[in-house]
Amino acid sequence: MPFLPSRSEPFGILEPLHQYALTHSEPITRDNWWRLFIIPLAPLFFQAILLRRDDTRKWRIPLGVLGISLLWKAALRYRFTQPWLNGFNNGTGIGMLHLTCRYLEFALLEGPVYDRYYDAKQSRYWWVAALDVSWNARWIGLGAVDLDHGGKTSNGHATPSPPNNGHAGLNGHAKATIGDARLSPPPDGGVEVNGKFIPDVRAPPSWLPAPTVGRTRFQAVIRHLFIAIRNYIISDTMLSLLRDFGHNTIGSTDPIPHALYRFARENRFVVLPHANFGHGLFEASPWVVEFYAVTGVAVCVWLGISMGYHACGAICVGSGLWETESWEIDMFDSPLLSDSLLDFWGRRWHQFFRHHFVLVSTLILRILHLPVTSPLILAFSFILSGLMHAYGQFLMHPVPSLLPIASFFLLSGLGCAGEVVFKRITGHKVRGFWGRMWIWFFILLTGRLAAQAWLESGLGGSLLTYPWAGEIVKGYVREWVVEMVPKGCM
Repeated sequence: MPFLPSRSEPFGILEPLHQYALTHSEPITRDNWWRLFIIPLAPLFFQAILLRRDDTRKWRIPLGVLGISLLWKAALRYRFTQPWLNGFNNGTGIGMLHLTCRYLEFALLEGPVYDRYYDAKQSRYWWVAALDVSWNARWIGLGAVDLDHGGKTSNGHATPSPPNNGHAGLNGHAKATIGDARLSPPPDGGVEVNGKFIPDVRAPPSWLPAPTVGRTRFQAVIRHLFIAIRNYIISDTMLSLLRDFGHNTIGSTDPIPHALYRFARENRFVVLPHANFGHGLFEASPWVVEFYAVTGVAVCVWLGISMGYHACGAICVGSGLWETESWEIDMFDSPLLSDSLLDFWGRRWHQFFRHHFVLVSTLILRILHLPVTSPLILAFSFILSGLMHAYGQFLMHPVPSLLPIASFFLLSGLGCAGEVVFKRITGHKVRGFWGRMWIWFFILLTGRLAAQAWLESGLGGSLLTYPWAGEIVKGYVREWVVEMVPKGCM
């Protein structure tokens, strides 16, 4: 058995795990889906409840062991066996790795941690606060869980509140306790609970932009629904066109060697077919076709994740149980406006995984007795990102080539390191016009590795969205925007 991945054994030393999942798994159906997506998450919910209390680690550790056991037992037993649903196996595998880290984190934290909304406002039900701790940690002040908190917390505890010079409380208010509605506002707008300082409940993390418009609950729900529906229509149309144009190459559910190369060179694409007296405005070159195919992969990932996020936002805010502002900051911060790799990965792309990459990197450095420094955390974070996106495909069949996918994230880490070196040498950050030229040249050059691996494995033929809107819109796109014509015809 080879240690490293090979063509015959794509997961290397972990290939037995992959083979076990393929040979022992049952198809996911309407009758058993909850055994994979609900039951294994129950211990995480109870961990989140206990995290708000002192001296609960002795209970959270066995809950973590139970949760991880249930998680992997279900992951190796249930998978999507239909070829056109293979893309969901990718998301499921990556999600299992992410949730494993979450279980470990919630088990080992000293605690307690504080929910800024729950403790400061007393406006949430306890189970809503526990749900948010479990699934929406970007909005919660979780002590050490929230590593993007600017160093205001340590070991799962809120930091002591600033001294009040002998007064009963800041601004003349008495100190508050949990359950006390009188919460004294420290200078930066935070609150004080049991002598502990909790940052401003309205203040977003520094790496996310604050909303500029205040919305009512109805306006917020309409906004979430609009974004979710818009993203669905665009992504479903793109995927539908991919399956139509590339049915025998990149849009197939079967692995096709050199599919991207063949797709761009064995077909002719005419832009604006009705222009120039019905001859079309121009014929796209193979390089342009490849550019749009590779870019389309990233765009569909972006729109798909954002679509799910805003759909959840519409449901949660519309239920009346969540504060409107707790879902107001978008999951993505306009990735197309990035002007450096550090800006793209550290702020504008979604940050759900960054927290655990930083956490696990820190643990590895401590185990290896290495200094916990920003450069080493940066390096280990991108190594872990590459491994997660590659080995997270253990439920898939066929399996995309792991090395190109891991290489994309490793190269992104090198690119970020290069930007750090550039700043140290020149004193200037990578930004502005030349920063945008740099990042998109780099992303398109290296992103082709991952996109090609996915497209040539049959992933392009997967039904990642419900095929309805795209089936309607694609006819208009093919008639008025771009059409594929056989070789030798015009």
